[in-house]
Amino acid sequence: MVGLLAAGCQEKPAPVNLFTGTSDVRVLDARFVSSNDAAAGTLGGMARSYLIVKVHLTNDISEQLFVTPSHFVFTTQDGNRYLGIDSGSSALIGISNDYGAMKRADERDFVVAFRLPIEQAGTISYEY
Repeated sequence: MVGLLAAGCQEKPAPVNLFTGTSDVRVLDARFVSSNDAAAGTLGGMARSYLIVKVHLTNDISEQLFVTPSHFVFTTQDGNRYLGIDSGSSALIGISNDYGAMKRADERDFVVAFRLPIEQAGTISYEY
């Protein structure tokens, strides 16, 4: 928490029941983080909101899967889609995932973030 405050971030836990997963993705934890990241070419910073989630992924399709953060997709209730990220903001410092190959039926936890204009509920999926 001290690191988040020092970096200009504010963290707020989010009820996990606001987020559903698909058959291969289960949401374990969620929180919203506001960050004042410096925007390129501007003075000061720009406020951004991130939904940071811990998910449990099961490889139920592929013989071998190399997970990519941008293949996690957050779809809001009104149909807007946001691709997952795990770097590029001070709000995401400390996120570390194992992107080694997953065999069929392997399971692994990942932490992934979605940059959102407003805090909202939705579904998290992994698109192969």
